[in-house]
Amino acid sequence: MKFGPLEIILILTIILVITGASFAPSLGKNLGKGVRQLRQAVGGDKNKTKVVTSLNDGAAAKAINRRVLEQKRSPKAG
Repeated sequence: MKFGPLEIILILTIILVITGASFAPSLGKNLGKGVRQLRQAVGGDKNKTKVVTSLNDGAAAKAINRRVLEQKRSPKAG
């Protein structure tokens, strides 16, 4: 059984009526956290390069960049 867009909207509307509008922000926040954690687990954290470029110590930045590249090159253990 597949759900189309109309059925999903109907289900979400019923949930909103039952739980009330105060529940919606916390639901959205928790859903966003879950999606963010899933992306980090699957594809890695894209913020690594931002952290590395903001380091003042050039040697530390090079060492971290080297480790990140090694992790990307190595095959994932499954």
